[in-house]
Amino acid sequence: MFSNILRHRTSLSVSYRRALSRSVIRLNTPPKDPKAHENGLYYGQFTKEEYENAANVVKQQIDKLENEIKGDFNIRENLGKVPQFPQRDPSGSTKVNNLTDLFIQTIKTTGPISLSAYIRQCLTHPDFGYYTTRNPLDLRSGDFITSPEISSVFGEMVGIWLFTIWQQQNYPPSIRLIEFGPGRGTLMYDVLKSFNLFVKKVGKKADVEINLVEASKVLRREQWKLLCDEANTPFETDANGFDFSTSQWGNTIRWLDTEKDIKKENDVANYIIAHEFFDALPVKGFKKTDNGWRELVVEHSSSVNNTQPKLPSNESVSSEESKDALLNTEFHLTLSPKETPSSIIPTLSSRFNDLPVDSRIEICTEAELYLMKMVQLLDNIKQLGAVLIIDYGVVDAIPESSLRGIYKHNFVSPFIKPGDVDLSVDVDFTNLQQLSARFCSTFGPVDQGDWLHRLGIGHRIDQLIKKNSDYPEEQDKIYQSYRRLTDKDEKSMGKVYKFLALLPSGSKEPAGFSDPL
Repeated sequence: MFSNILRHRTSLSVSYRRALSRSVIRLNTPPKDPKAHENGLYYGQFTKEEYENAANVVKQQIDKLENEIKGDFNIRENLGKVPQFPQRDPSGSTKVNNLTDLFIQTIKTTGPISLSAYIRQCLTHPDFGYYTTRNPLDLRSGDFITSPEISSVFGEMVGIWLFTIWQQQNYPPSIRLIEFGPGRGTLMYDVLKSFNLFVKKVGKKADVEINLVEASKVLRREQWKLLCDEANTPFETDANGFDFSTSQWGNTIRWLDTEKDIKKENDVANYIIAHEFFDALPVKGFKKTDNGWRELVVEHSSSVNNTQPKLPSNESVSSEESKDALLNTEFHLTLSPKETPSSIIPTLSSRFNDLPVDSRIEICTEAELYLMKMVQLLDNIKQLGAVLIIDYGVVDAIPESSLRGIYKHNFVSPFIKPGDVDLSVDVDFTNLQQLSARFCSTFGPVDQGDWLHRLGIGHRIDQLIKKNSDYPEEQDKIYQSYRRLTDKDEKSMGKVYKFLALLPSGSKEPAGFSDPL
């Protein structure tokens, strides 16, 4: 019996040694990496060293964030989110009468808040936000004026451009005109007027639905008054909570809260307009230090000077003007001494790698999300759809410290009278173009003055001046409006405003983006 046990143990020992030997051979022979392609490059593009270096950087960043942010949700969900502001004291001992009160309480409770959170609350807070509580384009009380409000010819040119795209795409019968941030509805009104006119002239049929992405209840009513027949087309709400009506031209109009409510349907050409939309999106501010990128945050302290750069002015500020209430702010920007979860954002783009220490930049993460939604609404297979972005901003440059306040048609500090002052930033056109170029064809950006002239604004202005030959004052208004839209001096819009078009991949160059023959 012992001999049988010995033989069995010997047999097991031999089997174990053989198995161990095979395991050692397998360990000494590296397995074929499934990520390496037949050409020996990882994913067919990168050397092993390049891949491992990149993977190591990503792993370090993830490990760092995991140590700072606890929870079982995706870390990226924290980027750009509004901090949880404290609730009002139910006893009423702590009153919140405006955004200044809210920010003071919040900062006392949680510390400085991100710049993007500050901007978002100033513009869209449901009770105190700039856009949610007033009509900022009111002719008497508004703080600024836009191109469509200066002259209806601006919207006519946009309508003509959309008509040329409709022709270029072989007259799709179902169209959805989508506008992000439609203001009073003036641009859409002029676009529809001119687009419908040309459709009628060519004898084609087009089923046009209007989608207006607008959060403000005040502005929705203004848009309805302008675009619809108030007496015969009521402002209604459907079972899903969406407002709707019918335009003067018989088009269905639907108001949407966010871009997520836009439906993508087969055989529908989505023509999207974003005029002065991206400039109102919240940005994050960063400064490069010897220890890496640090986030600029908003602090409350009346005793500390505002770190926001002085706004440009053609005149020196007198001692009396320096005492003006518009220059005395209760809030200012300060640099976070340590990394925040958002500090990783500048490291994700190679555009910022070579910037020197002390460089200051603005990054709008929300712009990328909106842009990707717009791109998704294009149909590269059926060659349908278009996006036209019109805004002021920079090309081949990085926005640095462009955040500004606009109050009663003047530039002011963005940290005065929170909720009563409009806030805007320069749009990073280079970033928008580079991001979208991976998914569609891009054209521009080009200066507004050049685009309008290529579309024929000069011919249209000449028509209007001749039509008003008996009214010299009206002629002068028409001409001055034309100059303000197209001239490229500091007081005009022809250069600072840009046009960027996105079309399905492989589309030919559209009107307005190349010099005429």
